Amino acid sequence: MGIGLIWLLGSLLALPAGQGLAFALSGDGFVWPGPELGQSLLGLLMGDAGRGLSPQLQAAVPPTVLVYAAAVVAELGLATAAVIGLTWWWRTIGPLAQFGMAARQEVAAVLGRRQLMRRRKTIRPDLVAGGRS
Repeated sequence: MGIGLIWLLGSLLALPAGQGLAFALSGDGFVWPGPELGQSLLGLLMGDAGRGLSPQLQAAVPPTVLVYAAAVVAELGLATAAVIGLTWWWRTIGPLAQFGMAARQEVAAVLGRRQLMRRRKTIRPDLVAGGRS
C-alpha cells in the first residue's frame, strides 16, 4: 500500500513539475508553485494551467499544450524509473532473487576462466559439448 501511495504522490507532483518544465522550455526558467502547490495541482487537474502561481507568472504561462506535453514527459520519466526500480528490486531482493548464488562475474573472478572451462561439465551439465541437451 505504501508503494502505491508513493506512486500516486509522484504522479501528482509530476504535473507541476511538467508545468515548471514548460516554463523552462519557454525561456522563463523552472517554476515551482511553492506554498500554493495544492491550488496549482487542482488547476492543472481541471485544465487551468497557471493557477496558484503569482500574477506575473500567470501572465507568462506557456501554451496549455506545452504544459501538458511536458507533464506527460515527466509522467513517462517517472513510469520508466518505476519500472527500472521494480525490475531491479524483483531480481535482487524480491521473489526472483537467488540468495547465496554467486553472480557470473564473481565466479569468473574467483575461479578464473581456465578453471571454469576445465570444470564446465560439472558446473553446467546441461551444456555439454556447447549445445543444450
